[in-house]
Amino acid sequence: MDFQAKIREYVNVLKMARKPDKEEFLTTAKISMAVMFVVGLIGFVIYIFMEILPQMVR
Repeated sequence: MDFQAKIREYVNVLKMARKPDKEEFLTTAKISMAVMFVVGLIGFVIYIFMEILPQMVR
């Protein structure tokens, strides 16, 4: 694929893009925060299993 065709693709995507309304933005923000919380919780649980549990077993 040549350079000009790639630029045309990017321009077409930008032409189709639009600014989200307030409700759509808030919904996306809430979902993003919930996913970050869940990922952080999973990381914390893994930390507990890797650090604290082996010390309790000794």
